[in-house]
Amino acid sequence: MSGRAIAGVRHPHALCPWRGAAPLACALAVCAFTSPPAPAQSLGGLFKQTVKQAAKQATEEIEHRAQGRIAESANQRGRVERGVAGGVVADDSPAARETALARLRSAAPWPVCNGPGAMGSVYGSTCNSREFAAPPLLVAPKLAWETRPGWWGAWSPFLVGNLMLTGSCNNDDNAGISALDMRSGKTVWRIASVCATGNRRGTTGNVGFFELPSGQVLLVYPRSDGGPADYYVLDVKAGRIAGSLKPAANVALRGLGGSFTGVNQSKQDGVSNLVGFSPTLDRVLWRNRGFRLAMAEDDRHYKPTFSPSALVDGILLLSARSLDQAEPPTRQLHAIDLRSGQTLWRHDRQPVAERGGGGEGWRSDDGTPMVAGGKAIIRVQGLLGAAANGTASDGDALRALDPRTGAEAWTTRPVAGIAIDNRVAVAGMLVAEVRRDGTHELWGYHLADGTLAWRRPVSAQARLLASAGGVFYVSERVPAASGSGQDYRLQGLDGESGTLLWTTTVPGHNLDLDGGWGIEPDPRRRGSQGPAWRIGSDGAIYGVTLTGAFKLQ
Repeated sequence: MSGRAIAGVRHPHALCPWRGAAPLACALAVCAFTSPPAPAQSLGGLFKQTVKQAAKQATEEIEHRAQGRIAESANQRGRVERGVAGGVVADDSPAARETALARLRSAAPWPVCNGPGAMGSVYGSTCNSREFAAPPLLVAPKLAWETRPGWWGAWSPFLVGNLMLTGSCNNDDNAGISALDMRSGKTVWRIASVCATGNRRGTTGNVGFFELPSGQVLLVYPRSDGGPADYYVLDVKAGRIAGSLKPAANVALRGLGGSFTGVNQSKQDGVSNLVGFSPTLDRVLWRNRGFRLAMAEDDRHYKPTFSPSALVDGILLLSARSLDQAEPPTRQLHAIDLRSGQTLWRHDRQPVAERGGGGEGWRSDDGTPMVAGGKAIIRVQGLLGAAANGTASDGDALRALDPRTGAEAWTTRPVAGIAIDNRVAVAGMLVAEVRRDGTHELWGYHLADGTLAWRRPVSAQARLLASAGGVFYVSERVPAASGSGQDYRLQGLDGESGTLLWTTTVPGHNLDLDGGWGIEPDPRRRGSQGPAWRIGSDGAIYGVTLTGAFKLQ
């Protein structure tokens, strides 16, 4: 069988995805954190001006639009309808804030969904939940350290114990992979030789870090001269290259918690493949060949054949286009046994979201799954009926499935006029970005049953990022204090109530604070190994800049 990496499904690697790109084409970093924290109640006046009106109008409008418009298909009749009217507008009063802080200070550590991996995962855990097993930031963080070793386009960081791995070949000095002490920011070791191979000098490259079961780190670094990628085994304690690996199949590699899979396609056989590897990549353990070839990228409905994955209890969850789907196909959530590659179950209850396109029309795409509260969470669209061809669907909702059986646990009640975007798990809650009638809101759902607990209006620029210890973080681009460019307003909010806890502003010059955190990959960031920062086990934010690295604590 011949195989090659599928267009659009290559594993994301470097913070700046364009090889040899000019520095300004990859401006994804920060200069210095010098602005003082803003008061905890500063929301640009938005919330205080609208809370009373939103509490009344949002409730009346939601109840009016939702009444009598729920599409009751056979698979929906057995569940309890869950409306949005029970959700209250979040309270940002001083009393509510103190109540939330007191509860968070005394709360026991929340058991974050995680797999067998011991190193820092890109999105918090192998469950893809954007939730990190770490204490929360209960006050506005300040800059603990910042270093500028002369990089120009740094790699997305990887946390290993007390080290942050990053670096760049796109600089004159200190080129190579560097390990920074997370406590001080000082360079512990650096391996410059990776830049001297394959015409990498002066490029950013598509670099990927993966955990190995041995406790070592796998660095996958493609060459810029057209040669095969290098699979370096890094001894992070000694700061040296301990060897190299050679994959038994040509794939776009994926790694979660020390386990490796890959995706490719065989045009000769007319299929796409999901491939399972041994821990050292030298053996193919299984192939699941039940998937379609990649779509044409100019197709208006284009999605990569395979979504990003989540891993829980030895079950790999990802959405993909199956061979036996009716036309036109969409991506369905699959549960794959990681040991055998066998498909355990497949979600096939997607509503028709758009009319036309042949057959029954385009069905809702299951997208990227996450596991939170013991459930696999996806978004479904079109529950209030299919939209006209070429228009946006209506009736977005969240659906929770049992990762082991695929049984539906709950589906939130769809509301006319809303679109659900990014999602973040926060202790026993799921927080979602919701766009409704030209407004932008955050809605907090109970993971136990899908009921809505709270909602709050936010600015159109606000973006969900990640969470730790029951607190979630939101960023917003605001005019820079210098009068030129944009800064970032970073906020911490209580997941249980939606109450604002603190606000601070960091200079936004060359900083990509919110990029890469969305549940659906941003097509503009192809080749990027996730966002430019992670949350450490101590709760601090560790990130890279265009010229260096930083710690917020």
